[in-house]
Amino acid sequence: MSKSSSDVDVNLKTRVEQDKDLKSRAELELRDKNRLESFVDAVFAVAITLLVLDLVVPALPHSNVAIIAYLDSLLPKFVGYFLAFFLLAILLNIHNRQFKNLEYADQNLWWINIVFLAFIVLVPFVTSIWTEYGDTTIGVLFFHFNMLISGLILYFIWAYAKNHKYLLRKDITSRTISIITYRNLAIPIASIIAIGLAFFTPILSNVAYALILLIIFITPVLIKKKK
Repeated sequence: MSKSSSDVDVNLKTRVEQDKDLKSRAELELRDKNRLESFVDAVFAVAITLLVLDLVVPALPHSNVAIIAYLDSLLPKFVGYFLAFFLLAILLNIHNRQFKNLEYADQNLWWINIVFLAFIVLVPFVTSIWTEYGDTTIGVLFFHFNMLISGLILYFIWAYAKNHKYLLRKDITSRTISIITYRNLAIPIASIIAIGLAFFTPILSNVAYALILLIIFITPVLIKKKK
């Protein structure tokens, strides 16, 4: 026999009663965290798959010269594909780390994630614009702004969870909270730098995203270990 919702949420309600910000709520609008996480994974899988559709093989003469010339013309598209794939993988990894430290996802968190996914699905489109018009400021800005907004929403997802402690795992440490918080800043910071560079050198503005790895790797070192 399955447990009733009142039985399942006894521990949650006890924790919520200790949170002054939640005492005014008539009831808890909970959604299954695992279901939301699975949906996010599925949307990312689709977005990543759509990236490769921009790589089309036309009818070419059966000639080494013709094939090499065509592959050479595809270089910007390959660069765009791998960069977008890399950034989507980082966004998914950060999101996954967030949800591993959550016990619940309420109604508001559910909708924030939906808005986040709306920009994730746009990644293949803005990547196509960037690879086609990568020598123009406007062409690359579409890509950078989409990454900036995606990163900011991802940061807000965690900020919301931190401010509603009943969503967090009971055994989460302050150090883990800090690490996730600062890692969430990696993509917004890199995107802002990329946007600035785009006004001077659109083609090289994407180099700014290398900063993401630096932030991700040094964050645990810089944050002192806390109990």
